[in-house]
Amino acid sequence: RFAKTIFRATRGNTFTHFQPISEPLVNATTRATVHKSVFVVYFQGGVSSNMMERVQRICLAFGANMYEWPESRADIDTRARAVDEMISDKSWALGAYERFVQEEMQVLLACPRAGCNSQIEEWRLFCAKEKAIYAVLNMFEGETTIRAACWYPVCEEDRIKGVISEVRGTTMMTGMLLTDAAHAERSGAMPPTYFRPNELIACAQELVNTYGIPRYQEINPAVFAVVTFPFVFGIMFGDVGHGLCLLAAGLWLCMQGDDLRYHSSDTLRSLAGARYMIALMGFFAVYAGLMYSEVVGVGVMLFDSTYSEPENLPEEATSWELTWNHEVYKFGVDPAWHGASNELLYVNSLKMKLAVLFGVTHMVLGLFLRFLNAIHFRCWLDFLFECVPMTVFMFCFFGYMDFMIMYKWVHPMDDPPSIINTLIGMGLGMPEKHPLYEDQSEMQSLLMSLTALSVPMILIPKPLILWLRSKNTGKRSQYVGLETVDDDPEIGDVEHGETTGHDEFELGEVVIHQLIETIEYVLGTVSHTASYLRLWALSLAHQQLSLVFLGKVLLANFVLPVPLNGIVIYISFAMFAAVTTGVLLGMDVLECFLHTLRLHWVEFQGKFYKADGVLFQPFSIRLVLEDRGPG
Repeated sequence: RFAKTIFRATRGNTFTHFQPISEPLVNATTRATVHKSVFVVYFQGGVSSNMMERVQRICLAFGANMYEWPESRADIDTRARAVDEMISDKSWALGAYERFVQEEMQVLLACPRAGCNSQIEEWRLFCAKEKAIYAVLNMFEGETTIRAACWYPVCEEDRIKGVISEVRGTTMMTGMLLTDAAHAERSGAMPPTYFRPNELIACAQELVNTYGIPRYQEINPAVFAVVTFPFVFGIMFGDVGHGLCLLAAGLWLCMQGDDLRYHSSDTLRSLAGARYMIALMGFFAVYAGLMYSEVVGVGVMLFDSTYSEPENLPEEATSWELTWNHEVYKFGVDPAWHGASNELLYVNSLKMKLAVLFGVTHMVLGLFLRFLNAIHFRCWLDFLFECVPMTVFMFCFFGYMDFMIMYKWVHPMDDPPSIINTLIGMGLGMPEKHPLYEDQSEMQSLLMSLTALSVPMILIPKPLILWLRSKNTGKRSQYVGLETVDDDPEIGDVEHGETTGHDEFELGEVVIHQLIETIEYVLGTVSHTASYLRLWALSLAHQQLSLVFLGKVLLANFVLPVPLNGIVIYISFAMFAAVTTGVLLGMDVLECFLHTLRLHWVEFQGKFYKADGVLFQPFSIRLVLEDRGPG
């Protein structure tokens, strides 16, 4: 292509000769090997001729390197010797430079002392530490004497003073710690929230912090989630066989926790941090499986059944009716129900009612924690006109529903009334045609009246009292500001800010906020109760999937003739184990985990948790160096 271009550009007045170089050359920029050729262009004309300029332009366009043509054989020998000397000098310089770099690398990679990092890693960590320290020092005020306002845990006050005293005695520097709680209250800044989580509560705390940080001194939901989270998960994932697999995995993680904590895999490090939560999830899954009497979806006979088969049963009989012995099964569901024609109807009813019972109990726990928050912060307005009416609303309607569920369980009836129809009639004020107990209609009328009365008690009193309080506070602050503005400038500024309307009370905003909170609680309580039915739905889905996998993949091959059944069962068992591990121990665990997380974030924490706090993040050189990671 190059020769054709020159030939056409010069109209055939040049001759080009190419000589390929046998050895590949190394590109100094990209370090890639390239194959090149040496070429000579012959033409008539001098150095400054038009033909010379045309050939040079073509060579530059193709990126060719051009060299001056030697005039004699002696000139060629002189140039060859100069090139050889230059190559020899550069080769020696390159070798010396490589030896120098190798020596320096050995010095930088060597450990300056036993049990420490390499020299270059020590320098890197030192630079990161110094940079972080100077970034914090830039937040101080002053020149000769510097000062800064900061938060610190009260329990660490003596330790901080001890460190300051130690530094004062060993160096020429001095320092002091001054506590000014009044200034913090006047500034209105919310203190950060500080926790000392241990390994047991760390996973639950991380789940709570993902939703939001607790306020300062607000009840921490993670303390309760350590138990309630795996328990709710176990209700959905209840099976002895699958729960034992999850429990075994959790126990293995607990035993290998110290080694996995520093593993190179991020997944194993995360699982090591959640090892106690996984073990508890497996434990409660086993507990719920014993309560359901299910092992891999099949009923297990732990105790003698309370149902007996009829006498003189024909051998060809395919179905028969069991007789109840008027006894109570010792624990959980009687395994006689597994395989019955009405099993699905009975198990559906049982698990649905259990889901409602556990759900209302979980939400009542959230309301109880709302009481404790109001008492701790001395918010008596919230205590009387939010906590109390909310509890009345919860107990008078949904608590009464739970009462009827348990009443029907302990009082067998031939034709029991429907709980849903009873609640609808209770809401419409209709008399009960088939009462569960005496004076049921009067009791339901009283409970419904209290339920209806609790709604305006949540909506009206709090905005009205806040409005009256703001009027009284505004009148009183005017006189206080006039008396103190000359004596105390800081108090005068604060009171002046109140009188000029910087924090003016907006009744409309408070009413709208309280209206939204009332509607959210009333309608949310109904929807949240229905949301807990996911406990029933996921538990039923888990059981049915277990039965399908066991029956279709494994048990269906037991009817094959010998010896074919042995080979097929061997293969089908591997398929059954793979499907169980992938679907039930993989996707179903994740599904139940996500549903449990939603129940805690929305249904449980929504009853008391504000989640608008700020996490206390003290300066720590260790955390700075860990965040930097390896170099």
